[in-house]
This record gives sequence, C-alpha cells and structure tokens, in this order.
Amino acid sequence: MRFLLSAILFMSFGLALWAGPGDRGYEFLSLPVSSRVSALGGANVSVQNNDLNMASQNPSMLSGDLNRALAVNYFNHIAGVNYGNVAYSQSIDSVSFWAGGVSYLNYGTFEGYSELGVADGEFSAGDVCVSAIYARKLSRRITAGIAFKPVFSYIESYTSFGFGVDVGANFYDAEHDFSLGLVVKNFGVQIKGYTTDARSSLPWDLQVGLTKRLAHAPFRVSLTMVKLNDWDLGYNRSARLDDDKINLMNEEPEEFKIGFGDMLLRHAVVGLEFIPSKNFNLQVSYNHRRRKEFALKESKGASGWAFGANIHVYKLDLGVSYAINAPKGGVFGLSVVTDLDLFK
Repeated sequence: MRFLLSAILFMSFGLALWAGPGDRGYEFLSLPVSSRVSALGGANVSVQNNDLNMASQNPSMLSGDLNRALAVNYFNHIAGVNYGNVAYSQSIDSVSFWAGGVSYLNYGTFEGYSELGVADGEFSAGDVCVSAIYARKLSRRITAGIAFKPVFSYIESYTSFGFGVDVGANFYDAEHDFSLGLVVKNFGVQIKGYTTDARSSLPWDLQVGLTKRLAHAPFRVSLTMVKLNDWDLGYNRSARLDDDKINLMNEEPEEFKIGFGDMLLRHAVVGLEFIPSKNFNLQVSYNHRRRKEFALKESKGASGWAFGANIHVYKLDLGVSYAINAPKGGVFGLSVVTDLDLFK
C-alpha cells in the first residue's frame, strides 16, 4: 500500500511538471460512459452494484464478481453528437482483476470552407480513448485500482495524441451496504497537439463519493464531490458577467460573483436509487453545476436533473437514462451488461 501511494504521488507530480501551464484538452473524458452513472448525475465513484461500467469512474470498482463481464454503452447527445463505450473484464486470481475498453465520441460531419469563404467539402471530427485497468484487493474491504488511458483525437486532417491515468481506492462494508470511493481521474497531458508543439493538460478531477443503502427502506443514497482540485467552478472566470448589469454605453460591466454556498453546491452531485428488487431499480439525481451552466435565465426547466432505470432480463442487465442539460435538450443513454459465463 505504501509503495502504491508513493507511485501515485510520483507519477502525478511528474505529469503535472511535464504538462505545464495551458488550457485543458479532451474534455470528452469527463462524460459518463454508462446509463447508470448518467442517471446518477454524471459522476459517481462509490456505487457497488456488480456493474463493469463503474470501473470507468473508479478503477478500484473491479471485483471477482465481474469475471468475463461485457458492457456496451451508447449515448445520443445534443446536436447529433453521439458517443459510446465497449468494455470487458476478467479476474487474474482471487484478489487481482483487469479490464479493457474503448470509448469514442463522434462530433458528426461539418461543411468546410476556405479562407475566402468558398465551400471545399465536408470533414469530420472525433475522439477515441483506450483504457487498460488493473485492480487489486488490499484487504477484505479495501480495493485499489489504476487505469492507463491513451487518447487520440482528430479534426479534419489534424490529429492529436495524449495519455492519462486514473488512480482510485474503494472501501466497501457489505454488511451495512456502505461504500466510500476516492479517485484522481484523467491526470495526464497532450503529447502531440493538433497544429503546434504546445501541450494541454487533461481535465483531471479529484473526486470523493459515498453511497449508503437505508437500513429499513429500499433506497440507496449517493453523494459525490467533484473537482476538489479546483474550487472556482465559474463557467468563465475571465469574463464572468451578470447580464442585468451590462451597461450598453460601453461602460465597464460589473463582475458577477458566485457566493460560497452556490460554489460549494457546484462541487456536489446527489443521486438516489429506488431498489424494490435485485432485478429492477430506478435512479434520479441533481447536478447543481450542470443546472447553473445550462439553464436559461428565462426558463430553467428541469436542467440539472437526470433519471434512469435498470432491469435484469434473461441474461442481460439493461439500463436507460435521460439527463436534462438545457430546458429543451438532453442526453439519452443506453447500457447493456452481461456475464459471458452465463452463455456457456
């Protein structure tokens, strides 16, 4: 355990020095890759449900119960953007496990124009991430894991390449159905830029979460704190303005300040599951940051809320979700998870 922590600190410090200052890239790595996580607010590092997809949120969520598990996920995003993920896991021995997966994001097809505004054909853009995950039980209740993630991105004929890691740990008390997760996600750099030698950092994120099932009711509650490495989650720090305070006579607008309570809530994601049986459950969640960033001033609607359901049918675990980003737009997700040993 001491060696693992030392390796994590050394690797994180080295990557931080190499990345240096600069903008973040590969923001698609922050997207949830399963309907369950999407329905729980887009971030969860602690739910224990024998779900292979949870390893993409916290690599320490792999376990022996996921031997020869296969997961396929698809999301229909806003404006025709779609993304998905395929993952497979297997046990090495009674305390060691591995998994691999591929995630993609397709931005669609765009019309290309020259510097003079003349149409010169269509082009496409997309992102791909390959993940290799290893987890090991350190004790009866504690598991640690690490994920290595090469990233490739392209826009027309321009390409870039990066590398990131996730490092996580999980404490799970099965007797009281209590789980505590800690993970550093997407820590890494852009090795090759699209057009220059400048390197961007990945959207790294320190997350802590806990999940507890109520003792006398079929509910499970999750609280996940995200971006603990970055307190200020204002949408645009360099130009944060209040629309009501802009003076059209070219005077300097007043800066819009976010209060302590509002900023604290932007770090929190709250999820609730209704579990009437082991073969069926419902999820609902609230993401305050998402609501603040996507809701319109005139009509906030249900921005920030997400809903989902999971059902076990035959040999498949099926999941659906709908996350409401804007008042008139959301993200639909579909997940299929199975144990290949059931088909022998």
